[in-house]
Amino acid sequence: MTGRAPAGPLLTADTVVGFLRDRGVLDGSPATAGELAGGVSSVVLRVDTSARSVVVKQALPRLRVRAEWWAKRERTLSEAAALAVYHDLTPGRVPEVVAVDESLMALVLQAAPPDAASWKSVLLTDPHAVTGDVPELLGETLGRWHRGTRGRPELLDRFQDDEAFDQLRLTPFHREVQRHHPAVADALEACLDDLTVRRDCLVHGDFSPKNVLVGGDLCWIVDAEVAKAGAPAFDVAFMTAHLMLKSVLASRPRVFRAAAGRFAAAYQAEAGAEAALPLLGWHVAALLLARVDGRSPVDYLTAARLDQVRRAALRVLRGTDPSTADVWDALEER
Repeated sequence: MTGRAPAGPLLTADTVVGFLRDRGVLDGSPATAGELAGGVSSVVLRVDTSARSVVVKQALPRLRVRAEWWAKRERTLSEAAALAVYHDLTPGRVPEVVAVDESLMALVLQAAPPDAASWKSVLLTDPHAVTGDVPELLGETLGRWHRGTRGRPELLDRFQDDEAFDQLRLTPFHREVQRHHPAVADALEACLDDLTVRRDCLVHGDFSPKNVLVGGDLCWIVDAEVAKAGAPAFDVAFMTAHLMLKSVLASRPRVFRAAAGRFAAAYQAEAGAEAALPLLGWHVAALLLARVDGRSPVDYLTAARLDQVRRAALRVLRGTDPSTADVWDALEER
């Protein structure tokens, strides 16, 4: 299997400084290194010197989860290419790519300030934070990415490999829930067809609060390891579904629904009238169901809350051409 192919040894806090010095990223000045928490699909190491700080990300062949879950390590190269595109389009919203090592499948990035935090952790601690300007900033940024890469075959040719997206999204999400819920298999199959056939623009593939770093004026989007040419609805649905899950946790549907609306409006204003998002309601419902009954369920909802999400998603997937508003309505029904 491609995901099991060797690509050199995995870096550690003990070896990463030498790796960076050998490649001219760091000089010989003192450096500190440590592994960042939360890396499920990659080794993520931060290195600081008095002159600069970088993050080194190296894709794992097997994800750090209980189930056996493999993915191709070459996704690091696609991530590096995608982040370079995004940095060109929105330099203030993405860290700079410093270096790429193809032999080790390692990516070196500009590091965020040490006090930066994931927007997910902020929302879990303080749900009221969703009323800030982050939703608009994310909508504007995503809209600019989709508009800036739409209709550019010379750019999109670089992102035609679907394997990592299939391994880390379609199979553990959509196909897994098809197995558990055959009654909505047709709706899920329609979503799969849309996501595999369309090649409209460069899709991030993991556009969620955990991959948004915030702090002060900072708002960065990171982790594009499943980026591919695809259907823009996936990114919009991914963020929307995550905001819905946070709303269920916080029991504040109106606040999160308003934030999702601001995100969607900012996206549409930036992406333009050509940004078609067919099946958006189904895509959102499919992703909600995937985070309940897929291979990677969310870990912050109780069994009762998970069942609330499951019932709402199934109700929407049984419908015909639902809107995002229909998904919100279903979630708010008890």
